[in-house]
Amino acid sequence: MPNLTGINVITAFLIFDHQILILRRSSNVKTMKEKWGAVSGYLENNDPLRQAIIEIYEETGLDSSKIELVRSGNVLVAIDPENAGTAYNIHPFLFHSKSKKVILSREHDQFRWVTMNELRRYDTVPKLKEAYESVAGSLHAK
Repeated sequence: MPNLTGINVITAFLIFDHQILILRRSSNVKTMKEKWGAVSGYLENNDPLRQAIIEIYEETGLDSSKIELVRSGNVLVAIDPENAGTAYNIHPFLFHSKSKKVILSREHDQFRWVTMNELRRYDTVPKLKEAYESVAGSLHAK
């Protein structure tokens, strides 16, 4: 097996009224163009939770007063389908959102609030469903 370059990223799921926020990556981003995902970003410091809160604000406009951490999950590894030499170490988080209003950044061109069953129908970034299930616990059965 070739040496993999490991990149640490966070994935933050927002839930509101039993629905999950998903965002479609725009054609302006470097990777995973037009794939659906949660709020995500590179881990720019050694504090994944802090990075998740920063990314949520940057990508949705929801600040820390509008979200509440439900739980974090174990790190998952996903091989980049566009570059087999790269592995993403995904730090997943689940937050309850106190608002359904989202203001998208330039990284995304669409958003939807969906159920877990609906999520399965979208063309998503690798390991999105597994990352969600790792933090959702019994919530994803609803």
